[in-house]
Amino acid sequence: MFKNLLSASLVCLIFFNCSMAKKSNENNVSNLLALLVAANTNPGCAISNTDAIKSNLSQVESKPRTKYTISACDEAGFNSIGLSQSEVTKGATGTSGTSVIFTNNDVMLATNKGGTSIEISFTMNSASSTLDVIGYGTGSPLSGPTYRLIAGAQTQYKNASNVFGNTGKGGSVSAPIPSVGANYTYCLDFQYTMGGSRFLNGFNKPCSEVSDTERGSMSYYPIMQMMNVPVYTGGNRLGFVLNGVTITSFTVGSIVSNTEM
Repeated sequence: MFKNLLSASLVCLIFFNCSMAKKSNENNVSNLLALLVAANTNPGCAISNTDAIKSNLSQVESKPRTKYTISACDEAGFNSIGLSQSEVTKGATGTSGTSVIFTNNDVMLATNKGGTSIEISFTMNSASSTLDVIGYGTGSPLSGPTYRLIAGAQTQYKNASNVFGNTGKGGSVSAPIPSVGANYTYCLDFQYTMGGSRFLNGFNKPCSEVSDTERGSMSYYPIMQMMNVPVYTGGNRLGFVLNGVTITSFTVGSIVSNTEM
């Protein structure tokens, strides 16, 4: 009798485990389908992976880049992809120096891996528009090394004294000057070299379109700042100030620059 009871118990236990496993699998499939449906519901407010850009520098890792598409994000949409915003309308459009978007978590790459590249697609909406790109940032409001893109003027940077000044450029290229109403994509490096130097190197084109020649010589950097760049030790968040600017997407990845000192 005991033997029969034990056999019956084992059968019940196996049936129970199989039943639970089936329910667990059904839940996993259901959750996955829900995520896919959510992602497809608003592809204009989503995170995706895009191709890595291979570097010639030994410390730089060639990993897929992370793209944030925000052209259709509302407040709930920003939150769903790990971003916060203030005074930014769906689009994503800001109107003043207090219109900001920033990451809730650390997204900047380790400095010992060469730093971080930010590719950003934007439009200047008026003659007084400016777009700040703040990397390795901390605090509220976010503060850190900053590029300032300006409608009708040369790109600036925030120096170690928190004062904005013009960036330089390589001798073989012109400084890019954004026009009002045009769509642009810039590739902006926050570079940290093996020797501990900090460089701001930028290109007025998508990162994937920067040629090996352009990447390999400072002479071809249209935006370049090698002196008085603030330290990268404050934090690892990324932020933007949209003063009369619309941003449609930004991408985080390894640096594009192939030179260092």
